[in-house]
Amino acid sequence: MRLAAALLGKHGNEWLQAMQAELDHVPADERLMWSLGCLLAALKRRFQVMRIGNFQIPRGLLLLELLVCFAPITLGWWDAVFGPSGVLGLNQSVIQQHFSATPLARTVLGMMIGAAVIGLVGPIGLFLASRAAVTGAGLRSRALGIAMIAGVMLYIGASILLRMFSGPGAYAATLSFIVLIGALPALGTAHLMYLSRPEPQPA
Repeated sequence: MRLAAALLGKHGNEWLQAMQAELDHVPADERLMWSLGCLLAALKRRFQVMRIGNFQIPRGLLLLELLVCFAPITLGWWDAVFGPSGVLGLNQSVIQQHFSATPLARTVLGMMIGAAVIGLVGPIGLFLASRAAVTGAGLRSRALGIAMIAGVMLYIGASILLRMFSGPGAYAATLSFIVLIGALPALGTAHLMYLSRPEPQPA
């Protein structure tokens, strides 16, 4: 109930008072489930008010959240494209010398190119995050949002398969890789898509 109170904040005082009043009449062996139900209701309410359009949360906090989501994959994309071993440094002789000898080397080359393409989710996400912080606009293009989420998920799936069949190595999945390159950008994109939803009309 304390967690529910923290989530509801000052805007949910009436809800909280009603929940606590009803809790006094709930049998002792059912109070845990009742409290969990209250917590779930508070979470749903929190998702409703955590919308940039109604100024319920500071835009600076939204920007910080989205920076955490998109900065790691942006750094990875920059390294995959412009880094010492980035795709811009590839030419036919480099590919023949380093990436054509074995199937694993060709797979790593494919992952490098994939990182340069899928990694664009990072800079696109940073641009959308900056726009959301300034104007309050979310990601209105559902197709773009789905493509961004699907792209990072497919890339993480490929890195997991690489880890399963070849063991640790370049572009093979680790827990931090999955979180920073997959989960965080996907969650950030989903949040931007949520911000673009129309405001619910009062009943």
